[in-house]
Amino acid sequence: MRKLYAMLFTLIVLLSTTMSVEALESKTIERHNGASAYADWTETNGNTTTYTYLSVTETDDGTDIYMSIYTSGPDYWSGKSGYVFTKDNVFSINKKLNFASLSEVEMNVYNWYTGETETLNVKADWTGEGDISTGSSTYSSKYDDYRFRSSDSSSYRKASATGSINNYDLGESSYGSLSKFESAYMSMEK
Repeated sequence: MRKLYAMLFTLIVLLSTTMSVEALESKTIERHNGASAYADWTETNGNTTTYTYLSVTETDDGTDIYMSIYTSGPDYWSGKSGYVFTKDNVFSINKKLNFASLSEVEMNVYNWYTGETETLNVKADWTGEGDISTGSSTYSSKYDDYRFRSSDSSSYRKASATGSINNYDLGESSYGSLSKFESAYMSMEK
């Protein structure tokens, strides 16, 4: 019986030592990869100008799509915007940022002027132009027993885009871009 108590006591000591070491040390590592594309279009008809902005960001979690449309005239202004998140495979971009495509997505858009919501079908295609710009950064810090490190890298390329809303052709974009990014974070406390 005494041997059994001795074994149980040893086991409890070993478990508590292991638990205290784990409690004193925590480590978190996060990695994020993604790609994005954006474009804007400006259309003028007489005294009325319409500005349309579209951005798409894809990460491991899914794809975020945002769009806004502003229309203004001599004595008129209206604005509407919408956002949708989807896990569907609606966005594709090639590795060298030569092209990207957003397949048709249904989006609810809120009109700030009337307070009404409408459903729009949006799609777009991008073509990369010019050289690819790249950048990277690293950061580390230490305070007492806490350490933090991060690294980021990205590549960017100017692009032209075509798109449509409810099958209305937006024409060629005034400006556009394609980009890819990678980031990593590590925090550790002893």
